[in-house]
Amino acid sequence: MEAVVIDEFSRMGGGQVLSNILIDYLNKNDYNTYVEVDYSHNYLNYNKNKTIETPYKFYENMNIIKLYYYVKKTEKFLSNYNKKNNFDFIFNNHPNMFLYKSNINAMHGFSFLDPIIDEYGNIKNKKFFYFIKQTKLYKIYNNANFYYNSKYTYNLSKKLFPLLNIKPNREKIIYIPVENHINLDLSVKNKKLIISIGRINIGKRYCDLLNVAKKMPEYHFIIAGALNKGDEKYYEKLVNLKTQNVEIKINISNTEKIDLLKKASVYMHFNRKEHYGISVIEAISYGLIPIIPKSGGPWIDIIEEGKYGYGFDSLDDIPELVKSIDYSKSKEIIDSVNRFSYENFYNNLNDFIEETK
Repeated sequence: MEAVVIDEFSRMGGGQVLSNILIDYLNKNDYNTYVEVDYSHNYLNYNKNKTIETPYKFYENMNIIKLYYYVKKTEKFLSNYNKKNNFDFIFNNHPNMFLYKSNINAMHGFSFLDPIIDEYGNIKNKKFFYFIKQTKLYKIYNNANFYYNSKYTYNLSKKLFPLLNIKPNREKIIYIPVENHINLDLSVKNKKLIISIGRINIGKRYCDLLNVAKKMPEYHFIIAGALNKGDEKYYEKLVNLKTQNVEIKINISNTEKIDLLKKASVYMHFNRKEHYGISVIEAISYGLIPIIPKSGGPWIDIIEEGKYGYGFDSLDDIPELVKSIDYSKSKEIIDSVNRFSYENFYNNLNDFIEETK
């Protein structure tokens, strides 16, 4: 049997983590697996003979007209190529940009409208919304099967799909898995070290972290993440604004990242509309206490509205939250990561693939 995973790899995030897991899973389950990718797929490490380059191109702050051109050109390519090759199974992990109705189509947040909605799914730009609706850009997904990466994403989709006249067929929430780490030595952790890990992108709201750090000079803060094309000016802004108790580390290795996770005690996240937050789960798996906004996937799905961490309404809440952390709950919070196990992921994925064949 032959399978395809569709995604972009010009950057690395939770979506690409899922794609890599899917590729490995399909290959181990007797699928001859191909990957249909963007033109610049620097973050994909896979067999070149099974890597299919599409015309799609993207970088941060790309002109919307240029982006629309590449989206439509890629749609035509996928339609012709996949019809010709007649694959047995296709998983579209980026359906908002790679317009192709696959066996399973993944929603990481409500990506069809993500730039123009707030964290509650309210439309912020009605003119742009009507443009998307009038062009029927996503009409191909009516009666499609959808994978949701969180309850938060599912709830947004229930609210917004009807506005686009899309009625899903089969739907399933499946959490992207994270390895839990046993026998952690929590005694080596520095309770004055606070970290945040993610792409150096304006959507991650790192300026909020800088404002918090100003109010907490006795703590050391580290921002670590990939710097992608189009985000250079934002990075320069952060460097110019940061105080002495803040470090910014870009494009760190996995070894360096793990070292940070082992040493730090607190993990902060600031994106109020984060659809899942795999970095938050990974941090918890290394024994960090999460402090996040009271919205998005991390709040609803990961810390379950305060059960496994701390939430804030305002940035002003954060200094007192840090001081009030009850470290005796660390084991309970670490054990909560078992909900996001590989075993659960594979069982749910197996069931969904069987349902959608």
